Amino acid sequence: MRRAGSAILLVAALSACSTNDASSQGGEPFYVRHSMQAQVNPAVTRIWDVGNAAMDDTGGIDPALMDDAQWKRLAEASAALEASGRKMAAAHTLRAAEPENWATEEFAVSMDQVQAALDADPEQFRQLAAGLAEHAAQLNAAAQARDAGRAGEIVAQMDSICAGCHTQFWGAE
Repeated sequence: MRRAGSAILLVAALSACSTNDASSQGGEPFYVRHSMQAQVNPAVTRIWDVGNAAMDDTGGIDPALMDDAQWKRLAEASAALEASGRKMAAAHTLRAAEPENWATEEFAVSMDQVQAALDADPEQFRQLAAGLAEHAAQLNAAAQARDAGRAGEIVAQMDSICAGCHTQFWGAE
C-alpha cells in the first residue's frame, strides 16, 4: 500500500504559495500556511517518495532498493523537515497565513478557523512542531547510518505525526 499522506492532501486543498520572509523571532509573524506549502510539504513528499520507491512487502524500506542517491535524498529531506519543524516550534507570533494567502476553496478549512485554533493553543502547536522536528532528526540519523529498518519505521509513522497537528489545527487529516 502506498502512502498518500496528509501533507499531500493538504497541498491539494491549499491555494498558491506566497513568500514568507518573516522571522520566527520577536513579534514578527510566522506564517504557518506558507511554511507548510513551501517547506514542510515538499520535504515530506520527498521522504514519502523515497519510502514508497524502496518499500518492501511489509511496508518497510528494503535496503536492496536503496542506493547512495536515495539515502542522500532521504537525509536531505529529513534535515529540511527538521529545520522547518524547529522554526515552527520557535515561532513567537503564529499566523495562519499572510493576508494575500488567506483565501481558501469552499471545501477547505478557512484560515479564520485555523487562526482561531492557533490562538486557542499556540503552545500545543509549538510542541507538535518540536515533535515533528525530533521525528525528522531521528529519520536523518537513520538515513545517515543507512539503517533501513529504523528509517522504514520512522517513515511509516510520518502520517500519524502529520495528522496529529492537522486534526487539531487544520480541522482535517
